[in-house]
Amino acid sequence: MSGRFGYLFERFPAFTQTFCARELVEHYRQRFEPVVFSLRRPVDRMPPELNLDRIPVYYLPDTNSLEFKLQTKFVSGHKKKIWSGQGDTRDKGRFREAVFLGSKIRRSGITHLHVHFAGLAARTAWWIKRLFGISYSITAHANDIFCPKSDQRVELGELISEAALIITVSDFSATLLRERFPKAAQKIFRVYNGLDLASFSPSTPVRCPLRILSIGRLIEKKGFPILVEACGQLQRRGIPFECRIVGEGAEREVLEQSIQDLQLSDNVLLLGAKTQNEIIELLEESSVFVLAAVRDRNGDMDNLPTVLIEAMAKGRPLIGSAIAGIPEIICNGVNGFVVSENDPSSLGQAIATFATNPSLLESFGRQSRKIAESKFSINETTAQMRQLLIEFGTF
Repeated sequence: MSGRFGYLFERFPAFTQTFCARELVEHYRQRFEPVVFSLRRPVDRMPPELNLDRIPVYYLPDTNSLEFKLQTKFVSGHKKKIWSGQGDTRDKGRFREAVFLGSKIRRSGITHLHVHFAGLAARTAWWIKRLFGISYSITAHANDIFCPKSDQRVELGELISEAALIITVSDFSATLLRERFPKAAQKIFRVYNGLDLASFSPSTPVRCPLRILSIGRLIEKKGFPILVEACGQLQRRGIPFECRIVGEGAEREVLEQSIQDLQLSDNVLLLGAKTQNEIIELLEESSVFVLAAVRDRNGDMDNLPTVLIEAMAKGRPLIGSAIAGIPEIICNGVNGFVVSENDPSSLGQAIATFATNPSLLESFGRQSRKIAESKFSINETTAQMRQLLIEFGTF
């Protein structure tokens, strides 16, 4: 390795991006210790079991601070010309972050940065490369692939063109990016998000009553109204069940009203946000995990939902929509059922199959754990990512 490797995040750690924290923890466990930079400070308390204390993070100072203003005010003539005047006038905030960080990164001996999400931090990395010659790679996820933004930003195509390597977390999204950006196809690869399987010891699914678990932010693309409607069908068929929905978000009041209208208050429970340990306990008490994900009105959708991987690691059968990378997690008829998007009837029938054939819970659950071990072990996925970085000569 000719240099040092660092990570650049928009915000680290973030509660909704625990897969990023897990990846870093695994790097450190494997005695590979990338330097971590974050443009913003965290706003969430992270689960202590992630053991993030051993990972030092350099945070960019507040952009209104004297330190930041002084260092970015006196930009050398060459760098200033690149951005202002007749140069490129996009993303002034990212340009200033790059000016501040670039010299610090170069002095630390780092020759390559890896960025999760093709968003704000990736655009800062693009500027760092332009100003300081430090290469970067990106792990692209969902919103940044399915709903790329334009206006006065460095756009997705430019980020991909200048990146040394593009990693994405499903075959679906890798294929989509190769088709959209054929000139970059040879540097686009799929590496699944991994999970520390030791933290999710498998157990036997609960048989009766059927306990449905679903987890996610209460937003459109998670499809919770579809799940609630499917639960209404189960109730009308006289199937005993309980459905627990974990998460908070803008659609909570809508879901509460739907639950009341369908007279499901005794069956469908909105539990709010839960810690990682509490989620593991809820998985322990569950029969089947359901994610009725949909494409939202802007075209955004889940790519490779971590909650499905966590549930399969616990030995739970899965039901999910046939969108993006979900069919890469659920092998239809083996560890669960893949159903049509926005189809409460198909979803309700899939759930009812487990209620009327409870032996499937255990057999599908065992297959879930096997698939988790073969495809989603974090020591393997992290090693795959690092090998790609080495092969592409990024550090």
